[in-house]
Formats: sequence, C-alpha cells, structure tokens
Amino acid sequence: MLQKILVAYDDPESATLERAGDLARALGAELVVTNVAGPVEGEDADEATRYARERLDQARDSLASRGVAAEFVPSVGRPAEAIVRLAKERGSDLIVVGTRKKGFIERLVEGSVNQEVIRRAPCDVLVVY
Repeated sequence: MLQKILVAYDDPESATLERAGDLARALGAELVVTNVAGPVEGEDADEATRYARERLDQARDSLASRGVAAEFVPSVGRPAEAIVRLAKERGSDLIVVGTRKKGFIERLVEGSVNQEVIRRAPCDVLVVY
C-alpha cells in the first residue's frame, strides 16, 4: 500500500504534480513535494534555494486549488542524489518524476536524472510524460 509519495516538481508545464496529487488523494497517501536546484557555476547555494522555493510556491498554489495537502521541501544539490536521499529520509513508497525531451548531445553530456533515480531509488518510481 502506498502511504507516502514523493514528487520531484520542476516544470509547471508538466503533468507530474497533477498526477502525484491525484494518486495521493485517491490512495489517501501523504504527499511530499520537492524541487531540487543544483547550483550553477558562478551561482551560490542561496540563489539555488530561492529558485527551488519559487517552484515550490507554484506547486503549493496548484495543489491548494485542487484541495490536495502536501509537505514542501526545497533541496539543493545533484537532482537524482537529492531525490533519492529525500525518499529514503521520508520513507517514501513511490517517487514521481517528470521527463523532459532532451537532444542526443544533452543526454550524452548530462545523463538522465530519471534513469539515475530509477537505478538508485529505495522504492518504485513513476515517470510521467
């Protein structure tokens, strides 16, 4: 039984947050929403945290308008590592992540956060397209 769902929210255009909220409501599960901001070269951790909090404010507004309660946790670091770490800390039963269409070179250089989360996750992972 799914009791705790962690959703990694980044893109307001993605259906990821909506899907995780629907699942949490339907299953009566707790919902934890995170946004992972990895510091960009020349940018400090405070700026990355501010960005993460802005994204979480968007998520909070979206979920509140649909009557879904959640806990909001900003994270800074490498996205896959931060998502997996938080899932372990919170005892998540499911991680929900979205996907972005990347070009071949971008995938080659950056890799895929989703693939790394899937390989390292302590629980099931749902990838929303």
